[in-house]
Amino acid sequence: MHIRQLETFIRIVDTGSFAGAAHAMHTTQSTISARMRELEGALGVPLFDRSGHRAVLTPRGRALLERARQVVGLAADIVRDIGDARAAGGVIRMGVAGLVAMTWLPRLMAALRRRFPAVTVQLEIALTTPLVERLASGELDLAIATGPVQGSRLECLPLGHDEFVWMAPPAMRLPRHALTPAELASRPVLGLSQASHHYPVIEQWFSAGQASYQPVVSCSNVRVLADLTMAGLGVSLLPLRSCRKELEAGELRIIKTRPALPPVEFVALYKRDVLDPLVGAIAELARETSEFPSLAAGLASPAAARATSSRSRARRRPARPPSTS
Repeated sequence: MHIRQLETFIRIVDTGSFAGAAHAMHTTQSTISARMRELEGALGVPLFDRSGHRAVLTPRGRALLERARQVVGLAADIVRDIGDARAAGGVIRMGVAGLVAMTWLPRLMAALRRRFPAVTVQLEIALTTPLVERLASGELDLAIATGPVQGSRLECLPLGHDEFVWMAPPAMRLPRHALTPAELASRPVLGLSQASHHYPVIEQWFSAGQASYQPVVSCSNVRVLADLTMAGLGVSLLPLRSCRKELEAGELRIIKTRPALPPVEFVALYKRDVLDPLVGAIAELARETSEFPSLAAGLASPAAARATSSRSRARRRPARPPSTS
């Protein structure tokens, strides 16, 4: 009996089939079947009932599962605590939310290549909901997505927060006062699609303001939404940090609203019973390289940031001598 056989056994259980385990472990179904025949031969008992379409555990298989997880987990601890991280190899399937891909993903990938040069990464860029679903089904090893995400089987590492604010094209005439959801709803709204993790938050914001969230255009990519907004097609909720250049260039303008929307949390997610210690190590690396500030550090609004900057300049400016006129 070998560790790889136990890992394969666990993968079959988690994915629900031999084919699913083969896909998750980047091998063939015949290899998976051969490992299970060897494991069952070593134990002398059948572990799966193969009469149906799904791999169903026998009573002996159920009895083995928890012990197999313990043995594989202990082996992973040995590799993590004693082995050389730079020698770690294999394939990591990582899903990344679009905003992270637009900002600090290259920084993470550069750090990953330096620290784990033998690791191959398969990237998938998508919205949070499909990423979490693919993580749960075993199709992904790690997801960097928006939070919070609930799940007793998921390890969740905070990566910081980003501030989302409503923005408009410069030519759009807007009142000086802060707009309510009802006032904003009278404008053409460009919104994130229903698969977005932000969608229910935005919908609730409008609903609490006695307004209906009915975007004239829905899109799953905030970069595309920013481009559509700059083209004058409407207003949209966009990440402040990612749009600073456009704001400074006058291609976008911030819409003051009340109430403000809460900052958006980002997290690294992986299964608590993950077999590969490398997954947790890469999640920690994501926390190290994230460019999002922590909520404790504060996410000052643009107005507050300008006020702070003005006060700072005032403190640095030398006092003017009294006028002699």
